[in-house]
Amino acid sequence: MSRVPIKIWDPIVRIGHWILVAVFTLNYFLLEPGGDIHQWLGYTAFTVVLVRLLWACLSTGYASFQSLQLHPGNFKQHFHHLRHRQIPFDTGHNPVGWLMIFATWFSFIGLAVTGFMMEEIDAWFGNSLLQDIHGFLSDLLYAIVLLHILAVFIVGWWGHIPLVRPMITGYRTKR
Repeated sequence: MSRVPIKIWDPIVRIGHWILVAVFTLNYFLLEPGGDIHQWLGYTAFTVVLVRLLWACLSTGYASFQSLQLHPGNFKQHFHHLRHRQIPFDTGHNPVGWLMIFATWFSFIGLAVTGFMMEEIDAWFGNSLLQDIHGFLSDLLYAIVLLHILAVFIVGWWGHIPLVRPMITGYRTKR
């Protein structure tokens, strides 16, 4: 049997994904909170999310909002595929994956807004509520990241579908 590559993720999705991975890793684990590099990386993440949102509106294929299906029947179908360990090869995000994406985007946008308000708007300087919200959102994003990584490996293994390689190459190989 020959292997047929199926295009899943375009360069905008893949590059944006890996930029967000790098920004999150640097800002959460390595950089000084509030420092110049931390702030610029936060603005970079915000920009990447905005580009991705625009791309979801304008593009076609799996990156598009046109592929978004959050009807209860879509969730039922996804869980049916999981139960039978047969995730279709020619699909992008499942409905649960889309919810995770929205939570990720919301977290990055919230972090950028609260970070901007804390650092750039004098009236909000030192406001503990903003600091608390920013801290909560960063921890929420960390939890989302952990859940995402876990889901990618478990669903990939359980559903017999490669999920990591397409985010690197853009293609999934069907046997």
